[in-house]
This record gives sequence, structure tokens and C-alpha cells, in this order.
Amino acid sequence: MGKYHTPFRFQPSILTVFCFFAGIFAGTMWVNRMGAGLKEQLGVFGQAFLTGSTQPPSLELLAELLLKRSLGIGILWLLGMSLFAVPGFCLAAVYAGFSMAFLISSMTVQAGLMGVFLFLLSVFPQMIFYLPVLAVLYIWAMAPGNKIHGGGFAVLLVLTAAGAASELWLNPWFLHFASGF
Repeated sequence: MGKYHTPFRFQPSILTVFCFFAGIFAGTMWVNRMGAGLKEQLGVFGQAFLTGSTQPPSLELLAELLLKRSLGIGILWLLGMSLFAVPGFCLAAVYAGFSMAFLISSMTVQAGLMGVFLFLLSVFPQMIFYLPVLAVLYIWAMAPGNKIHGGGFAVLLVLTAAGAASELWLNPWFLHFASGF
């Protein structure tokens, strides 16, 4: 090694960001390679998405949504305590990037540049709660040492419950507002 050469240190955050952008690329390409018929069906689904569901939100729907979100958060928490934290969070980053790009591209195909605004509006209230939860889980997973964080995980579950409630009750109100445009 030379006098000024520093050895390469593995940075999991760089790999996770790369995986996220790879997912974005794949999701965008997937939508762009679809046939015209499938893109037309996406437009029908987009209109149904904007008009909302026929049944009003209830506590049963909240319990179902909370179970789904808590299960995902719990899996990421357990994954963060294992040896597979970096590959697991990379897979989660690919999935998140693909999903976001697929939705943004689909909405953009249907509504033009307004599709980006509709996407942001569709994830607005709940992402205020979900993003900090995901960020804390990622920081915990990449930190060396004790990774159980039992009390902190209970706080993350409360934030997840607040995100699920806002997703169920506040998000339809924002989407109804946007459908008027």
C-alpha cells in the first residue's frame, strides 16, 4: 500500500441507497415497457384510487391495516438484529424504490406531471409517521452492539399506529380534495 492510500471500508448506507435507486430504475422501466392496454387499465385503477373506497373507515379496517404495518415493522426490526441486516434492508430498499417508481410512473402516464403531485398527496399524512420509524430501524440495524431496543420499539409501534390511523382516516380526505381538480 502506498503512503497516501487508505483501504476501502464497506459502507452499508451506500449499498442501500444504490439498491433503492436500482429499484426506482426497475419500476420505471417496468411501467415504460408495458403495453398500451395495461397502461389503460392502470388509468382505470387510478380513477378508482382517487374516488376512494365504497365502505367508510372502521375500527376493523384500522385493526387490519395496523396488523399489516406492524408486521412489516416487526420483520424489519427482527431483521436488523440478525446477520442479514444489510442484505435485508437492501431488499427492502429495492422493494420501496420499485413500488414508488411504479406508482409515480403509473400516475404520470395517466395524469402527466400532476401524477407526481398525486403520488405525494397519496402518501402525505402517513409518511410523516412511517419515515421516522423506518429511519430509526435502519440506524438501529446498522449500529454495532445491543440491538433489542424494547422500549424504543414500543414507541415505534405507537408511531406506526398513528401512521395507520392517518392513512385510513386522513388520507381519503386529501385524495377526495385532489379529485376535485
